[in-house]
Amino acid sequence: MKTAEQSIASIMKPTLPPGMSKSTNWKQRQRARNRQGAMLVLICVMLFAFLVTVAFSVDIAYMNLVKSELRSATDAAAKAAAETLSRSQDINLAIAKGKEIALENKVANKPLQLTNNDFVFGRSALSSTGTFDFSQGGRPINSVRVNGQRMNGSLSGNVQLFFGRIFNVPTFQVQEFTTATFIQRDIVLVVDRSGSMLDFNKFNDLRSAISIFTQILADSPVDERVGLASYSTTETEDVQLTEDLSLINAAMSAMPVDGFTNISGGIDAGGRVMFKGQQRDFVERTMIVLTDGLQNRGRPARLAAADVAARGTTIHAITFGADADQAAMRNVAAIGGGRFFHANNGSQLRQVFTDIALTLSTIITE
Repeated sequence: MKTAEQSIASIMKPTLPPGMSKSTNWKQRQRARNRQGAMLVLICVMLFAFLVTVAFSVDIAYMNLVKSELRSATDAAAKAAAETLSRSQDINLAIAKGKEIALENKVANKPLQLTNNDFVFGRSALSSTGTFDFSQGGRPINSVRVNGQRMNGSLSGNVQLFFGRIFNVPTFQVQEFTTATFIQRDIVLVVDRSGSMLDFNKFNDLRSAISIFTQILADSPVDERVGLASYSTTETEDVQLTEDLSLINAAMSAMPVDGFTNISGGIDAGGRVMFKGQQRDFVERTMIVLTDGLQNRGRPARLAAADVAARGTTIHAITFGADADQAAMRNVAAIGGGRFFHANNGSQLRQVFTDIALTLSTIITE
């Protein structure tokens, strides 16, 4: 008979399932401990990977923020330089203003510092593909390209990352280019006031077309000055370049109509209006010449056109009515690097001036 102690021991003694030996039980416990160890290692690896991913994400987000800050600062500097250049006509003042505005904008908690070499001046023009291309040194200057940078060797230096040392990349470099373009135009209208413009009410049609032209320019965001010259047997300078476009319409309303046709004299007078007074280096110059007839006074119109074009002026030519010399005026437009238009009636003439005005009021962007 078992004693009480033996009975208790038999109860506490582990029992094995049928068919399982002590050796088998030990192996299972060992495998369980191995699985637990492997899971612990996996968890540690995954935790480390998670922390690395978080650190990497933080730096990526910071890099994107810095890039956005640099873009904004560079845009502001370029716009300020372009506006100053258009107003002052002074490249040095434009650079100084651009640098001043850049310093007011922080990139990665440091003011953006620019050098004179970070400002490039040139011209933006419409390409054959329909996009605007910047040409360094192109004339007349209408654009400022600014190189904003946080690079090795730049005044503001590179950008320190938060966790970059983990990846052995403690810093990063970023660079942004912005081109700001301004449009300023001096436009001179050269109109025919010879006696033939009284036929079929043509001069009233011209007054109406020019009224539409000036209204479109007045509503445009482009800074324009407009002048007026006219011709018959002799030429006159009717309105000097002005921002008050109502003066153009007033002069057209008061203009007498008579005499012969001296187109070259009109172009010469338009040239004097264009280049009289303040000379602006960074301005688009456009002359629009209209006639309804054949030149019968003065030198050939092509010679006067060549003189004006040589001074950096684009010339558009318009013929009005069946009796106008289209061949001669096509040649004037070709010499002036402009376009030729023909209008048979007042409705077509108004459309021609509308098309030209809309083209002139287009802002170049890049």
